[in-house]
Amino acid sequence: MPITQNANKIDSSKPFVALTFDDGPSIYTTRILDTLQQHGGRASFFVTGNSIKEHKNKIYRASQMDCEIICHAWDHINLTKLSARKLKKQLVDTITEIAKVTGKASYIYRPPYGDLNDKMIKVSRKLGLAIVTWSLDPRDWESRDADAIYSHIASEVNNGDIILCHDVYDTTAEAMSRVIPDLIEHGCQLVTVSELLQYKYGELEPGRVYTS
Repeated sequence: MPITQNANKIDSSKPFVALTFDDGPSIYTTRILDTLQQHGGRASFFVTGNSIKEHKNKIYRASQMDCEIICHAWDHINLTKLSARKLKKQLVDTITEIAKVTGKASYIYRPPYGDLNDKMIKVSRKLGLAIVTWSLDPRDWESRDADAIYSHIASEVNNGDIILCHDVYDTTAEAMSRVIPDLIEHGCQLVTVSELLQYKYGELEPGRVYTS
């Protein structure tokens, strides 16, 4: 069955990007949410299932801000190394816990490390899940340098990009205090990744990998 998301909030006359944050939530997620709220932006958070209970309030707040909460597996394991049964459990358990907090089902996910294989494609198709990766990686996990993260995004971003970041680093949260207002000041819409994908591709197909 095709996956239908909501792209109604995108103004086609303006550029748009999707800021995405992996591996959280964490203590630094709040600062990113504060910046988004201050400037009227939205983002997508790819969360690990084992972090949901501790950070339930952050997830609920993000959802209430019209941000998107998406599965990033239960414990950030390399999904390519799992059996089909264990892979399914990683995804279903995380999606179930997200829905308990947000009241919303997630029909896409991002595999840890972006690693994929044919088995994952087949399981994803059976579960009705599309897969999303990214098109711009400022390597915030590597530099841990707010200036470098900001400069990379500011110099490399293009209309329609899916930007990969991680809300588990204070330097990323610091960079976002500049990235978010800068993008908006330059007329860029900050949309969720599902909105971006539906705008570009229409109904999303289970088992298909979307990069941008």
